[in-house]
Amino acid sequence: MTVPSTDPEPLRAFAQALAGKDPKTINAYRSVIRDLIAWLATRPGGDPFRLNLLTETALRGYMQHLEAINRAPRTRSKALSAIRRFCRWAVDTGQLPRNPAYQLERPTVEMLSPKELSDDQRYVLKNLVERQESPRLSAIFALGYWSGLRISEVAALRFDHCVINQRAGTITVVGAKGSKTRTLDLHNRARRALLAYLQLPVTESQAREPDSLYVFTSQRAAWHRQQNRPDHLSARGAAHLWTRLKAQATHEEWQFIQDITFHDLRHDWAHRARASGWSLEEIAAYAGHQTKDGAPAIQTTVRYTLPSRQQIKEKLQTLQG
Repeated sequence: MTVPSTDPEPLRAFAQALAGKDPKTINAYRSVIRDLIAWLATRPGGDPFRLNLLTETALRGYMQHLEAINRAPRTRSKALSAIRRFCRWAVDTGQLPRNPAYQLERPTVEMLSPKELSDDQRYVLKNLVERQESPRLSAIFALGYWSGLRISEVAALRFDHCVINQRAGTITVVGAKGSKTRTLDLHNRARRALLAYLQLPVTESQAREPDSLYVFTSQRAAWHRQQNRPDHLSARGAAHLWTRLKAQATHEEWQFIQDITFHDLRHDWAHRARASGWSLEEIAAYAGHQTKDGAPAIQTTVRYTLPSRQQIKEKLQTLQG
């Protein structure tokens, strides 16, 4: 990971300590701390930056500043999470005696239901995938739609972590978000799609590279191997495939799917699992929502399965008096 030399030394050290986490998470944390440092520089005695400037008074002032410039509650809540993590690192490394951010109140954030696809949206997406006649794309879509995998988990899936045959299939997702590992039995639709892709003859243009450790290899796999880099499909590459798929939609179909991301497949999977009678604990275990001690992180799963406003609106008509 490249850390800009223009960042203050504590921020560079913090970023290095986060190595291994999702790059998007690291960049989000760094962006918040940079903004905090810039704000501190406008306050008396706040420049140059040093860690002992991080007092409860200063941090409370920064959060009030974010509110004054109309940052949304969700944005302020994410900023507080980044600041708490930064301060915890400073405490763990002996540079602060205590975490001054723990006493700050988290902004109240309205709990919104993640996207649940409509029947028409599911119909359009599945039709689009089928029309491509691409075993590779079908397998990628199936792992998101029928197994709820994150796009990064699909991209980095290893061939030796797949046990697939005509009757059953399991995959092991290693080093997922939060460095968690979980083994999943596959829905038959996901199993069949993945098996069809893995059984492609090596002469097929879409077949996985036999020299790769991964299921879905990058177009530059050979070059990556020469550089001693992982040769799997990148999350960005998978997102590009998703964009290309949606671009094949007709004008009428586009109206249904234009805003749907690959991650929405994961949210929709959770809604469908809940509607099928899965408990929150079962969804949490399958989706990889776990605390550090391995217990189901139910609060995360609850956010995935919240009822939508439309669902509640429809239930209003059944209210008896």
